[in-house]
Amino acid sequence: MTSLAPVPVLFVLTDLRVGGMERKVAEIVQKMDRTRCRPVVACLKEAGPLAPEVESAGVRVYSRLIAAKWDIRALVRLLRIIRSEGIQVVCTVGDGGDRMFWGRLAARIAGVAGIVSTLHSTRNPSGGRILDRPNRWLTPWNDVYVAVAKSAAEYLIEHEGLPRDRTIAIYNGVDLSKYAGEGREEVRQALEIPLGVPVISHVAAFRIEKAHDVLLRAARKVVDAEPESRFLLVGDGETRGEIEQLRAELGLEENVLLLGYRSDIPEILAASDVFVLCSRAKVETFPNSVLEAMASRRPPVCTNVGSIAEQITDGQNGFLVDEEDWESLADRILALIRDPELRQRMGENAHSVVSRNFSTERMVRDREDLFTSIARGHGIPSRLYLSSVKEVL
Repeated sequence: MTSLAPVPVLFVLTDLRVGGMERKVAEIVQKMDRTRCRPVVACLKEAGPLAPEVESAGVRVYSRLIAAKWDIRALVRLLRIIRSEGIQVVCTVGDGGDRMFWGRLAARIAGVAGIVSTLHSTRNPSGGRILDRPNRWLTPWNDVYVAVAKSAAEYLIEHEGLPRDRTIAIYNGVDLSKYAGEGREEVRQALEIPLGVPVISHVAAFRIEKAHDVLLRAARKVVDAEPESRFLLVGDGETRGEIEQLRAELGLEENVLLLGYRSDIPEILAASDVFVLCSRAKVETFPNSVLEAMASRRPPVCTNVGSIAEQITDGQNGFLVDEEDWESLADRILALIRDPELRQRMGENAHSVVSRNFSTERMVRDREDLFTSIARGHGIPSRLYLSSVKEVL
């Protein structure tokens, strides 16, 4: 029997900067089985800092395809790429905008076998619609819309008008081999934190919706009860100055360390005992940082916003608290740092959940199955239709 040729798939996005969505694209295209799919990447703007590692894996990256919002040359350039690469499936990545509009328009004109759009938001934090009007006009053209969580998919169906029979959820995944717990002693030594001191980590950009202010108020309560505790805040951004000022007002300069951007997240997590994410509502979808903590066997304490409840079962593999509730956040952190057995049990449960449901292998395989099935005229694989991950936790 003759084996089927791999399906050429074009991923269209703005760029390959160092962001959660872009990192997932870079990971997916590098790990795809080349006997099933041959990935190609088109960046409308600059290629971005992740491009070299993608290219080193043998994936072709095109960039600088657009100069302005309505630059018709973007369409011409995308059509040229589709035809020269023999693309059968076009997958736009990101919520609306030029990438989704020009990518789908080019795919439609070229007559590819499948048009896919991956949307990463649960909802628009400003209260408006995720899809702008030009992109809503093109809604009927898609063979499938992919959300990164079930609740996100339901929101897109109910509030963005996406067709239920063509909207699915494919969960993000993490490479468990990167989160094996190595580097704990080295990171603590570099930060001058003794091994027995409780460490709580937080990984997020410094933006108001990430609620660093809530975290600091919780930290004050934790430190009052456990004075040696240390909080490691990884990230940077527009609210850093305000958070530095609040840290000083609360007298937490010695206990809360602002580490800025770090490339050693697995090691930071290994040095930690507990992970925290206390984002405000309407901004989180399915945060990779929570999965990474779970993969590291570090129990997470998170606000119950976005689709985080699809990652965490409260009291089993982590804790969920209400938005803005810094007192409950502190109480859950204290419960974990004071009870090593609880911390270990929750950490092992968290790792097991990621291993079963949120691995990189599953994330990549689901997309390969989708792309190959659509390219060959078989439609969406039935197992990818909406079902809650809670059914298998």
